[in-house]
Amino acid sequence: MKQRITTYVLFAAGWILLLTAAPTAHFAAWNLLIQLAIFIPVVAIPAWRTGRMSSVDIAWPLGLAAIGLQTFIFAESLTPLTITVGACYTVIGARMGIWGIHMWRRGEFDHELPRYVYQRRRWERAGFRSERVSLQFELSVQALANATFLAMPAILISTNHSTRLTAVECLAILVWLIAYGLESLSDLQKSRFAAAAIASGNRTSICDVGLWRYSRHPNYFFQWTQWVALAILAVPSAVALHDRVSVAQVALLIFGLGLAVYLMYNTLVVYTGAVPAEYYSVRKRPAYAEYQKTVNRFVPGRRRSI
Repeated sequence: MKQRITTYVLFAAGWILLLTAAPTAHFAAWNLLIQLAIFIPVVAIPAWRTGRMSSVDIAWPLGLAAIGLQTFIFAESLTPLTITVGACYTVIGARMGIWGIHMWRRGEFDHELPRYVYQRRRWERAGFRSERVSLQFELSVQALANATFLAMPAILISTNHSTRLTAVECLAILVWLIAYGLESLSDLQKSRFAAAAIASGNRTSICDVGLWRYSRHPNYFFQWTQWVALAILAVPSAVALHDRVSVAQVALLIFGLGLAVYLMYNTLVVYTGAVPAEYYSVRKRPAYAEYQKTVNRFVPGRRRSI
């Protein structure tokens, strides 16, 4: 319970920080309302009725796309920078959201996805008895993440009036584009491998082709790298607020960008990403344990010999 309270306090502090800084307050207030308007009907109410939270795979990315669209509305000036960050969020969210809707239409949400089944193990170990309450907590955390730290790069950049991109901003955009391309490539490689495995009848084979030879989760790594790029992209905009907000607020906003990077890392590795996925992979595919010994879990690197 203490950890859950701490989590709520952290997100509340992030939202208050955005709300008390005049340049970011309007965007932050509307974004919280919009995130709740997405999460409550799409996943919170269905989860209360069905006991399943898999439809968060629709709500969370739609929330990101909503941040992107709000950037075009609430940006103080439509500049190459604000248009770029709005497009990044919209593309990230729309891509995952469309895939989530595709999964829902195929009936995959009729049963809880494995990564959310794994959450029950954590609740049990933590001593939480009410599954309904735990479901609503988990969903509210994802909604609050979208309302605070994950929206912070877009909200900060929306305050930037400059029509010229700095060297740091150009580099961050380049990194984002490369990471997005490599995430897409890794997803394509995995999809083709899975299709070939099904066609051959070998459903227990291990995907170790292309980028998957150097990371057990290259798609997660390059998705995280996109968030690193977005955080870096927002730093100059945060610094530029020094004449509109206090130095302490600027420092806290930059710290918030770092928290966004950490939140995504924790999500993609521990929370709903690599750890739950590998828990089931080891049980379904006997050879996966050998794969774990030779290939890095997250950051791509040289294969190890056993």
